[in-house]
Amino acid sequence: MSDILYWSPFTSKVATVKSVINSAEIINRFSNKNHFKPYIINAVNEWDDYFSILNEKKISVINLNKKSIFTSLKKDGFFRSRIAYWYVFLKCFFPLNNLLKKNKPKFLIIHLITSLPLILFSIKKFETKLILRISGFPKMNILRKTIWKIASKNIYKITCPTEDTYKDLSKYSFLKDKLEVLSDPILNIKDTQKSRSKEVKINKDIDNIVKNKKFLLSIGRLTKQKNFLFYLKCIPEILKINSELYFLIIGQGEDKIKILELSKRLNLSERVFIINETDNVHYFMKKAEALILTSLWEDPGFVLAEAGYNNCQVISSNCPNGPSEIVGKDGGYLFKSNSKDSLIDSVKDFYNDTKKNKTNKKIILKKRVKKFTSFQHKLKLFDRILNID
Repeated sequence: MSDILYWSPFTSKVATVKSVINSAEIINRFSNKNHFKPYIINAVNEWDDYFSILNEKKISVINLNKKSIFTSLKKDGFFRSRIAYWYVFLKCFFPLNNLLKKNKPKFLIIHLITSLPLILFSIKKFETKLILRISGFPKMNILRKTIWKIASKNIYKITCPTEDTYKDLSKYSFLKDKLEVLSDPILNIKDTQKSRSKEVKINKDIDNIVKNKKFLLSIGRLTKQKNFLFYLKCIPEILKINSELYFLIIGQGEDKIKILELSKRLNLSERVFIINETDNVHYFMKKAEALILTSLWEDPGFVLAEAGYNNCQVISSNCPNGPSEIVGKDGGYLFKSNSKDSLIDSVKDFYNDTKKNKTNKKIILKKRVKKFTSFQHKLKLFDRILNID
């Protein structure tokens, strides 16, 4: 039996966590029992909260460090997150090296904090094949470009979540021959259908809005990337289009206080509500008028695929990379990223659109997001990446 190891140490509960779990589960379910066995590397105890889910899905875990202070570190904001990255790098350098030397896994699939395995493979020789899976829109700054260029000869495959990212990275000659498009397994149909049937209760005010009011839904970490402060500044104008609307935001992050303060200054405290966390976004998507995505960048934008599956209308920025490819003009309503006038016009288009046209957009989007199912991920992963029959 050959081992496939997943390296994905995360500093916050990002969407990539779900992708890693779904991908590992696919290998468990579909590969020959005597062929491959997946493991998730628990680098610094970041996966501890997911043990019950991993046990349920029969996904094995390798604990890289017995002791770690990682879970007690504050990881919000730019500087604290960078300290957390360095902690992972220094804490895991030798343990990961020893693991690869001793266990000799067939593949190591890396998602987050990829600098450590990339540097290791640049200075050491391993029998393991290294697969770099792009998670999120990669900004090719000087440091990343240098590390990737040095490590490229030791990388077996680089998988891109969207066609646009594939095209962007194809510009670099040292990466071109390694690239493959591999859609994230965002939609585990069995789990999604189970979640859709469950009612979620948060508190009296929010429960009343979800059941009895019209609301626009947004989902994502409360960070600069998701651009919620921009969104709040647009809400007074959106209320002129439909004065009955409420605005629900699901997420947590370092911008929460700024969002609440701005909401108060704009007299929106009785219209804008933040839900810190839920494992069931599907319930809210089924009830929402539409999903609003205001991100400055995505790749691909997990909530877009989830919204499409749940027949939830989408109004999205055309940021790189994902919305234009997944939603497009025919699957929803795209607006120019970070443009207030463009967002307001898209909301107007949505509310002035015919019922027939809205339905057609939902149908197109639902067909388009099928490539983000676990099964479609499995077909490409096995055939093009792992070469499993």
